[in-house]
Amino acid sequence: MGLRRFAPLVAACTATFLLLAYATVVTVAIPAIAADLHTGFAALQWVVDLYTLALAALLVVCGAVGDVIGRRRVFLAGFVLFTLSSPACGLAPGVRELIVFRGAQGVGGAAMFATTLPLIRVSYRGREQHRAFAVWGAVAGPAAAVGNVCGGLLAEALGRRWIFLLAVPVGAAGLLLAFVFLPRDPERGAGRMDVPGSVLLSAAIAALVVGSLLFGEHGAGAGPGVAALVTAVAVLAFVACERRTPEPVIDPALFRRPGFLAVVTVAFGYYFAAFGPLTVLSSWFQDGAGLDAVDTLLLLALQPAVFFVVSATCGAVLQRVRLWIPLGVGTALCAAGCAGFALLGVSYGPAALVPSLLLTGAGAGMVSPVLPSAAMRDADPSRAGTAAAVANTARQVGLALGTAVCGGLLIGLSAPGRREYTTAVGEVGAVAALVALAAAVAAVVLLRRADERPRTGSRPGVTGP
Repeated sequence: MGLRRFAPLVAACTATFLLLAYATVVTVAIPAIAADLHTGFAALQWVVDLYTLALAALLVVCGAVGDVIGRRRVFLAGFVLFTLSSPACGLAPGVRELIVFRGAQGVGGAAMFATTLPLIRVSYRGREQHRAFAVWGAVAGPAAAVGNVCGGLLAEALGRRWIFLLAVPVGAAGLLLAFVFLPRDPERGAGRMDVPGSVLLSAAIAALVVGSLLFGEHGAGAGPGVAALVTAVAVLAFVACERRTPEPVIDPALFRRPGFLAVVTVAFGYYFAAFGPLTVLSSWFQDGAGLDAVDTLLLLALQPAVFFVVSATCGAVLQRVRLWIPLGVGTALCAAGCAGFALLGVSYGPAALVPSLLLTGAGAGMVSPVLPSAAMRDADPSRAGTAAAVANTARQVGLALGTAVCGGLLIGLSAPGRREYTTAVGEVGAVAALVALAAAVAAVVLLRRADERPRTGSRPGVTGP
C-alpha cells in the first residue's frame, strides 16, 4: 500500500489503540494519582469508571448517529474531543476536574470506536480489506492490557500527568491523517434518528455497567440491585419503543441472523474471560506472590505480546476460513486459560499463571481480527456502523462485567490466609472459563446454522465481500 492507501488504516488503528488503552491506563496508576491529588480511592474509582461508562453506553448511539449524518464527521468530532480532553486530564488541578475530563474522553472514545470499523470497510476492498481488519484486530485486542502496563510504568517513571499528556502528540498525528486521508461521507437521504430508543438503550447499558461496577467494589447489595432493576425496566421500555418506531436505532432483523448473534456472544465472552480477570491476577501477583509493580506489569505483558504475534501472523488467514474456527476455537482457548488458574493449587509461584496468560492471549488473538468484518457481514451497508457498534458494545460490557464479577468474587471468596486466597483465584478462573466456554459452544452452534443458509454470492463462513 502507498501512503494514501495506508494512512486511513493508521488513523483508525491510532484512534482505536488510544481509546481502548485509556480505558485501563489509570488502573495501576491509581496510587500515584491519589498521592498527587491528595484524594482517596473512592473518588478515583470514578476516574476509571466514568470513562468506561461513557464508552459502553454511547457506542451504539454514536454508531446510529454516524449512519445518519456521516461516519467520518462523527469520527473526526470524537477524535478532536478525545485529543483535547487528554491534556485537560493531565493538567487537571483536582480530582473533580479530572473526573469531568475523563468523561469527555469517554464520549470522544465512543464516537471514534463506533465509526472506525465502517470507515475501514469503505476504505479497502477484497484482500486489502482482510489485511486491514487483521491489522486493526492485532492493534485493538491487546490495547486494554497494554494500557494497564504503560499506565503503571509511566506513573512510576514520569508521574501521573504524563499518562495523559503523551496521548496529545499521538492523537494529533492520528487526527491529521484522518482529516486528510479518510474517505468523504457519501450524500445521505433524510435519515431520522431514533431519539427515544437511543436514550432508553443508553440508559439500559449505563445501568448495567454501573451495577457491575458497584458489585465489583462492594459486592451484592442495594446498589447493584437497584441498577439491575433499572436495567430491566429500560430494556423492556426499549423493546416496546423499537417495535413501534419505523426507523429503530438497532435493526431487529440483525438479531434474527445466527451469524450476528454468534458474533455478539463471542465478543462478550472472550473479552469477559481474557481481560476481566486481569485485575485479580495483578492483585495476586503483588499480594499473593509478593512481586513489585514493575515485575507484575512485565508478567501481565505476556498476554498482549502473544495476542499481537497470533493476530498479526494469522489474522488474514483466519478471515478466509469458516467463522466457527477462529471464533469458537479462540474463545475456547480463553476458557482453557482461565481454567488454568487452578494450577495455583499445584504450584503457588507466579510461573503457575504464565500458561493462562499465554492461552488467553492466543485465543483472543484468534478472535479479534475476525470479529470486525464478521459483525458487519450480515448488515445492510447503510446500517454497518450500528452493527459494528453493537459488537463493540458487547466487548466493552464483557470487559466491565468481567472486571466487576471477577473482582467481586475475589472479595467475597478470599480470606487473609494463603490457602483461601489461592482457592478464590481458582474459583474466579472457573467462573470466567464457564462464561467463555458457553460463548464458544453457542458460537459454533449458531455459525453452523448460519452456514446452512449461505448468502447469495458468498461462500458460507467466509467474511468480507
